[in-house]
Amino acid sequence: MFKQYVNNEQFNLQINRFINDYYQEDDRANADLETIIPRLNDANSWYEAWLDFAKKREESKDYDLASVYYQAAEFYLAPADPNKEKMYQKYRETFYKGFHDFDYESYKIPYEDSYLPAVKLLTPGAKKTLLVFGGYDSYMEEMLKMMKFMKGIDYNIIVFDGPGQGTALKNGLKFIHNWEKPISSVIDYFKLDRVSIVGASWGGYLAMRAAAFEKRIDKVVAFNIFYCGLDALKNRMPDETYNGIMQLVDGNEADKVNSLFENMMANNIDLSWKITKGMENTGESTPFDLIKNFEKHTMHGIGPFINQDVLLLAGEDDQYVPISRLPQIQQELMNAASITTTVFTKETGGEQHCQAGHRELAFNEMKKFL
Repeated sequence: MFKQYVNNEQFNLQINRFINDYYQEDDRANADLETIIPRLNDANSWYEAWLDFAKKREESKDYDLASVYYQAAEFYLAPADPNKEKMYQKYRETFYKGFHDFDYESYKIPYEDSYLPAVKLLTPGAKKTLLVFGGYDSYMEEMLKMMKFMKGIDYNIIVFDGPGQGTALKNGLKFIHNWEKPISSVIDYFKLDRVSIVGASWGGYLAMRAAAFEKRIDKVVAFNIFYCGLDALKNRMPDETYNGIMQLVDGNEADKVNSLFENMMANNIDLSWKITKGMENTGESTPFDLIKNFEKHTMHGIGPFINQDVLLLAGEDDQYVPISRLPQIQQELMNAASITTTVFTKETGGEQHCQAGHRELAFNEMKKFL
């Protein structure tokens, strides 16, 4: 279940995301959290608290928990901070030391002048293939961990970092909206005829975009729904503020937009993270340029091209994606072979973004759909 640990909404989401279903009943994690939670006051204390316990868990060879804590420690660090790369590498190193859920094979898929890192989880006798990817800030290792909920399905599962994600980003590949490009590269590399896909968070949009233009995809899962990139910026922002910003953007008032964001980010850790992470992902250098980039990430106009079976998962209290987008998405998927929809509420659990705190509910729906 989703737990309210602190007064900061985004802190709560990230704590539930990192701890989630795996460790909620774990005595080790619960003991650690008793000390960690009171220390979480700002980005600096967040980093220091998670790092302290990452080191302790690594020393005691609790690599699974150490990896979770290193990922949390890395979360709010600025791209220019040398500790960010150190945390990322420690996160991956401890993850693979502690990952034993599947037999797997690792790949480097050629892409442009670099590669997409991928891991293939092997299911004996499986005849089908499922491609899984994250979104704005998730790493493929985080998605790999979630695949324990999918164990036993009649699919080999390929999890990868696309452009702007994880190691692909570290190697210089920036975030893009036309996700059919990396999907097609993965399909070609493995010489596949048909695949199903799952996109998490911002990946809910990326999955839709890929399905619109890559017809070797037969089933598409939006985990969660994600209509457009600007929704993540607008949600939790007063309408008056957002509308004023977009008027300036439409008028190409770049200096005013950048100055406005500089002031807002100084007092808003959530907004500061969104913008800073976005510029890291895309390579854009200002908030104005980032917003112009985000405008490309939209389902507007592509719905009619999606003719596959579609599963839409939505959280009623999602802090990044307004639930009001759901009927619009359903309406725009006018040519889908089928549309299956599940809305998670406080009563059912899973009401948060990507069902944080109750993630098995989402994966149960995926298994039924697939």
